[in-house]
Amino acid sequence: MIEASHVPLYFQPEQPQNIKEKVGFMPLPVPSAEGTYPTTMMGGWELSVPITSKNKALAWELITLIAEPNILAPWLAKYGYLPTQLAIGQGEFSNVMRQYNPYYEEMISMIPTGLSRPSIQEYPEIADNIREAIDEVYYGKKQPNEALQDAAMKSAKVLRW
Repeated sequence: MIEASHVPLYFQPEQPQNIKEKVGFMPLPVPSAEGTYPTTMMGGWELSVPITSKNKALAWELITLIAEPNILAPWLAKYGYLPTQLAIGQGEFSNVMRQYNPYYEEMISMIPTGLSRPSIQEYPEIADNIREAIDEVYYGKKQPNEALQDAAMKSAKVLRW
């Protein structure tokens, strides 16, 4: 399975301590071409202020308060989510997560290169195309290149390219 930042929830202390025997971690392939680097999509809970907001300054103040490490870190720890801030990922919070997440270091190493999902209305359909391609490879219906080319063609149509 390919999963997201909510997976550490399953590494909570009440889970079996032999979790590493049951769950593996496979980092994505690292491109070898100069100037390329691995990345990941961060969160799914990013906060923003809509352009149509009547209270932009107040909304921004709320976001800056919520994003403070001393406020955000306890919430992340309680619900088992990975941080998207180095100050949290490498700070006191990390000591808690390291205790029961055997892959914490690998997961947290992606913070500097992590990006948010595209903020476009077509993204959910494009994400479905990618998930479908992955499933086609999992179940032996297509080779990886064919599945990804098909997903790219479907996504290009969604984007009206």
